[in-house]
Amino acid sequence: MRIEDVMRGSSVLAEIEIQNQQVLISTEVLFGMKDGVLVNRIMVGDGDLIWRRPCKLTIHNKRDERTYVFQAASIEPVETQYGPVHKIVSASEGEQKEMRVAERMEVIRLGSVFSHGITYKAIIYDISATGIAVILDGNVHMKIGDNCTIRFILGDSKEVLRAFEFEAEVVRFFDVKGRVAVGCRVRNMPPGVLDALNQIEAQKELQAALSEAEEDVVLNVDVDMSKYSNILKE
Repeated sequence: MRIEDVMRGSSVLAEIEIQNQQVLISTEVLFGMKDGVLVNRIMVGDGDLIWRRPCKLTIHNKRDERTYVFQAASIEPVETQYGPVHKIVSASEGEQKEMRVAERMEVIRLGSVFSHGITYKAIIYDISATGIAVILDGNVHMKIGDNCTIRFILGDSKEVLRAFEFEAEVVRFFDVKGRVAVGCRVRNMPPGVLDALNQIEAQKELQAALSEAEEDVVLNVDVDMSKYSNILKE
């Protein structure tokens, strides 16, 4: 993917290294350009971030809901007619981040399953690239080999909710704490499902890692980065 094709509002995670510590900076795309992207202003203490070394850039593109990795050359402040912003310089082609297709990811989201004219309330239990497990409410009138339609929503109050609907085939039944659960095969899993789950999982892993890290690991522009000011303004 070309950097100039990144859509406005896409999330950005820049990874830089300071004194052998990984520093993660989260921001958002304003405009894509031929030689990089303009992003929201990134503050360091009471000044602007200036980074003139190579770094890794991970962008979750809103247009196709896929995640791409770019190599960036620098991150520097620029003035525009709309005010101060930052420009991340990158002439590289983005490589799509591979989805963890073999892994079954726990979801725990409310949804529904429709089969034989009956709509069941459901809890989406876990999802992989080729299958999904759901816990059903009430008496279940389904059997192995039946086709069903599964619907659910991903997201939370802080981001755009996305509704998914796809066809699946019942392949097994099992028990989850006394409730009927159904394992289904999905021949054409919408790619946006795994992208959304990978993004959620990545955020969980990031938060977990940061909670165990030392105080000098920095996440997003809201954290006090004053102790790195001299390095980041070089």
